[in-house]
Amino acid sequence: MKKQFSQQQKLTIIEKGEEIGIKQAAQVARVHYTTIYAWKKQLESLGEKVFLEYEPPRPGRGAKEISKEDEQVILKVRKENPGYGPGQVRAALRRQGITISIGTTRKIMQANGYQASTKKKDGKQYTRYEASRPLELAQMDILEVYINKLKVYIILLIDDYSRFILGFRVLTETSIDTIIELVDQAIQRYGQMGELLTDRGFVFYSWRGVNRFEKYLEMKGIDQIHASPHHPQTLGKVEALNRRIRHELFRRQHFASYGHAIAGIEEWVEHYNYKRPHQGIGGFLVPAERFHGQADKVLGKIAEGMEIAEDDNNITRDILSVTVGPNGKIMLNILGHSMTIQGTRNDNHIKQRRSSNFDSSQTYPKGEKCSEECRRQ
Repeated sequence: MKKQFSQQQKLTIIEKGEEIGIKQAAQVARVHYTTIYAWKKQLESLGEKVFLEYEPPRPGRGAKEISKEDEQVILKVRKENPGYGPGQVRAALRRQGITISIGTTRKIMQANGYQASTKKKDGKQYTRYEASRPLELAQMDILEVYINKLKVYIILLIDDYSRFILGFRVLTETSIDTIIELVDQAIQRYGQMGELLTDRGFVFYSWRGVNRFEKYLEMKGIDQIHASPHHPQTLGKVEALNRRIRHELFRRQHFASYGHAIAGIEEWVEHYNYKRPHQGIGGFLVPAERFHGQADKVLGKIAEGMEIAEDDNNITRDILSVTVGPNGKIMLNILGHSMTIQGTRNDNHIKQRRSSNFDSSQTYPKGEKCSEECRRQ
């Protein structure tokens, strides 16, 4: 039978908990300790006088019991994934075939030390943009961090539609050659993106003429979009990823060396792509499932209460990808080799492009670049 307590009884239990400990007081009162934490939070919010006068809604409903099993599985996922919030913990459990409400998950986590991060809103309204398919648009950015006193640069390339990390580098100094190599290897492994969104950093953009990275993208048939100056929201998805890496890796872990940091980031990226439920793509999918077209199958299994096996999204390479640029060009990419189909009213011209044809020493006047509205998370 569910227990009911008056406000005065709740206050007495709270005070007893301050003397002997919340969990001990919960055992004496025969309630779950998260219930006492909820009362205590309400007391701190209302003050003692208002708290005692407060009449809870739906009288007679009683306090909801939380099973020991629910508590254990929530805390297990939380311990294994300290960067997860309540939504991600709940999603991870759903992927195991376990259904627990977000409210219960949050109560258990808060009672065991979880504190949600507070974000200040600037009051501005932003338009949310998301690509309509994998490889339609990619985003690229550079994160600066320190390992002891060594400054390093983490270069991230992500798919806008799925948030899948297509590639990354950890460097002590940046160069255009490294950027080109990163994009080229991502194309070889996953297929070619139609557009690439970057900021106006010197490795991505030249104020005078065209740098080798811009020439490379033009040769590949990838349309480059530049983020608005001093407007990080344009690169919203990759900026959010930057914050997550900084918070979950470099604020929680100590890397003794450069090599140690690279190994840690590799492990984190693998977990992010294939195991971590992403709140930006519905909450229950991991990026790899959306990128590789497994979303419907996985969501169907979750709806039926089935456990998601790790090999459900074990796809590492696309054989064929098709992208359409804003200028109407159709790009077929077969195992990393791209073929552009350029159509006109009278004929179709097919021109094959390979990375080996790219001559970085070639120079020519800077052409007009594509401009787009702000694209963000």
